[in-house]
Parts: sequence; structure tokens; C-alpha cells
Amino acid sequence: MKRFIAILTTGAFLQACMTWAPKPLEPTRFDGATPDRRVRVTLENGGVLVVKNPFISGDSLVWLRAVPDDPRAGDSPPRTQRQGIPLAQIREVEVRQLDAARTTIAVVATVGLAALLVAAANDPLGNESGSGSGSGSGGTGGSCDYCASCPLVYSWNGHEWRLDSGTFGGAVMHALARTDVDNLDFARPQHGTLRLKVANELSETDYLDALSVLAVNHDAGLAVAPDAAGRLHTIGALTPPATARDFRGHDALARVRAPDGWNWESGPGARDTLIAADLRDGLELAFPRPLGAGSGRLVVDGNVTTWAALMMQRFIAAHGRATQAWYDSLDRDPQGARRLGAALARQAFLSAAVLVDGRWQPQGLIWDAGPETSKRQVAVLDLRGVVGDTVRVRLESVPSFWLVDRVALDYAPERPIEITELTAESAVGMLGKDVRGLLATVDDRPLRLEPGESAQLSFGVPDVPAGKARTYLLRTHGWYRIHAPEVGEPDVALLGALQSDPLGISKAAVARMNVALGAMEIAGR
Repeated sequence: MKRFIAILTTGAFLQACMTWAPKPLEPTRFDGATPDRRVRVTLENGGVLVVKNPFISGDSLVWLRAVPDDPRAGDSPPRTQRQGIPLAQIREVEVRQLDAARTTIAVVATVGLAALLVAAANDPLGNESGSGSGSGSGGTGGSCDYCASCPLVYSWNGHEWRLDSGTFGGAVMHALARTDVDNLDFARPQHGTLRLKVANELSETDYLDALSVLAVNHDAGLAVAPDAAGRLHTIGALTPPATARDFRGHDALARVRAPDGWNWESGPGARDTLIAADLRDGLELAFPRPLGAGSGRLVVDGNVTTWAALMMQRFIAAHGRATQAWYDSLDRDPQGARRLGAALARQAFLSAAVLVDGRWQPQGLIWDAGPETSKRQVAVLDLRGVVGDTVRVRLESVPSFWLVDRVALDYAPERPIEITELTAESAVGMLGKDVRGLLATVDDRPLRLEPGESAQLSFGVPDVPAGKARTYLLRTHGWYRIHAPEVGEPDVALLGALQSDPLGISKAAVARMNVALGAMEIAGR
């Protein structure tokens, strides 16, 4: 963790994240053993000095000052001169040190708060001791070796493979297998052939039961994107928000007006698990409303964070040595599994609501999209109860669970589209095995991918009709199993709270977040 903080706090970044902190004048603290340490000394007469690496000698604070080179000295070593101030003349000493809160603020725009929290978490399973406990063992320090999210799909753009999708996120067990649709932004057919690669690069086992490509023809100037159920919607001229603020009142408009990779993410301030307002975060946005608009399509570009993936892993690892029995029980009880999945979704996915008569009316969910790449999703909003020329939208989830790149509204009617579903003409797995039969249809005979395994697929694509544009989308069905350590006794208290408390996931995530922030502060001392 200290090495990670050191990398982040070099050069100008270091200056932005440092602060002066008062320290007692103790010989063990000021011993001259920290070469780059700067100390600000305030004298009793009001004078201030900034010195480098001082030490206490007798009744004085002493340091060495470089003396300008004597041109006649040739290549002799640089000279220093000893200087000092009696301790009795010193009112206060302050040390230039890392400010954990300012460090977090400064780095969020670069690597994201969630990445810092994961790096700061001593034990990704939440075990302070790092050894056997109710939620398992096997901590990996500041790494996230057990973090997992979903299978990764790459598109060939004519020059290189580009990561284009993290598919069926949240389907963490067979009982929660689902169909997912995602835009392929980088797919570029070459000579009538579109190429994809599906890969497992994470600590999980992927079960891919079906995979196809949707070739969608539409009018030029339009785009196409899916909703949570996989239905396709046209997107035309988008209306950006007029205002956007997070739940603590911070202005987020510049971050969410355009899909530019400059994401909104929860603020890094510490949160109290006993205060309900601290357990949720999100955005409240205001959009101008055309006269008489009774519906709108909310368009959100975003994805979950590495912190969200880590918390999902912790939930599974909390079952300890009973993990397999838990999976088996849910396979025998599909309705119970769906209830569990719905409860997880209500808390951890990004919920959308519209303000009607002073109350937030739920409008649906923005589904889990893995932390590796952003996903565009649509939620259809019912605006018939909205009065006036402004639509107010609320997006909400667990703090630090989501990165939101762009939010916009499309009020125009849906336009006609033509959809052609393409199945793979070739699908080659490990050791050259033909896996087309495993991916052709949903039949519970999945292609199984262990970490490091992949498959490449080719699709023949029809010509684009004259006067039309085309969008390619990926349709998949499957699930994955995260490789959490299955050791130790189940953490019954944690599991009970997560499943019975409507804010159980938020409370557990915020509690662990506070531990990670504390680790960051300690590392910066």
C-alpha cells in the first residue's frame, strides 16, 4: 500500500496532496533518518523556517544546509553547514506529510476512488487479521486477486482487439443465469466477416451458454441501445441535463453531460453506517421537458466499480466452507435464487426514479455492467404524472459502486429498426476445439472457460442496405462463478444482515470502505 501511495504521489501530484501537520518535538521523531522530509518551524517571535530533515541534538533542533560550490574546489564532494535553533525558541513544528483525504480527491479523476479503496483494503475479504474467520481466509494484501465480474468480449477493429463488453454481469451462479445485450462499439467487419474473442481473464469460471450478434439496420443519424431486459431502443437527438448534483449537493454536471470517460463517482468522505443518508449515493438531475412529453428514454453510460466487484466477492466468500452447499440449495430453489438476485439488484444496481408530486416514483434499473468497460443502457420513463417543463430524475445505488459517464434523455418517438441475428460461422476454443454447438442456442450445455482460456468467433455479415446505418450488438446467455476461498465457518451474522436488512449491502460496503480509508490514512503517515 505504501508503494502504491508513493507511485500516486510523485511530482506535482505530491504537492497537491500534502499538508502540514503539527508534531511533538521528540528525539525519536526527529532523528535525521528521513532524507526528503521537510519541517516547518514556527518560532516564539513569530518567525517561520522550512528546513529539511532536522534532528534533535542536545537542547537544539539541528539540520544541515548545503553550501554553494566553490569553483576552485573542482570535483570535491558538496559541502554542508550545520545550523540549529534552541528548542526553547520554538513554538511549533509541523511535518509535510500525505493528506489521505486530499490524495483521494486528487486521484479519483485518474484511477477512481474505488481503485484506491481496493488497493487500501488490507484483506479483500474484510478480515482484519488476514487469517481464518467467518468470511474465509486467503487475503491478498492490497491486490484484488479474487475480484471478478463477468466474461470479457473483445472486438476486432481491423487492426487490434478492443475490449467491448463485460457480459451478463451479476449472474454469479447458475440459478441467476440471464440473457444480456450490449453494444459492440469497436466491431468493424473486414471483407464481410466480423470477429469476436471471448476471454476469461479473471478469477472465476465462466459458463457461456449462447452467443450471437445482432445486426441492426436503422436510419442514419440514429443509434441503438438495449434496456435491462435486452429490448432495443432507438436513440436520436439527446437532451443533456440542465443540472446534476450528487446526494451531498456537489455539482456533477460537467462529468455526466458527455460520454468522455470523465465519470461521476461517490465522494470520498467518511460515512456513518448509523446515518441513513450516508448509506446511499447517486445523482439528482433536472432535464428540460418538451410540451406534452408523456415518456422519455433515459440513456446512461456507465459501469460498476472494482469496489462493487470486491464486495460481491466478499458476499460469496462469507459462506466459507458451506459455499458449495449454498450454491446447491439455490439450484434446487430457483424462486428463492431469483428473490436473492432481486434483493441484490435493488441495492447494488443503479435504480432510476422520476419526481412526481413530490415523491420519487421508481422507473427501473440500470443493470450491472462489469468494471472493465462502460455500457450504454436505456430505461423508459413514464412522465405522464410530471407537471411543468422540468423532468427530475434520481439515480441511486451503494456509495462507490458506480461510475457514471453520461446521462441524457430522448423524448422522440421510437423509430423503426430491422434486426438480423447472426450465429457464428466458426467458433474455436482452446486447443482448436470447435465450440459452435455449445454457443448456438440456450440449452444448458455451456462453453466453460477457466481463467486464461478464450475462444474466437467469426460471423458472416450481410451488406448494409442503401441509405441505412448499422449498429452491432452482442447477445449472450450464461453465468459465472467467482473463485472465492471456500474455507472457514460461514459468517452467519453478515449473511443474515445482507439478506434481511433492506440496506444490508450498503451498510457492509460503507463499513468496509471506512476501514479502507483508514488504511490509506495510516499508509500516508
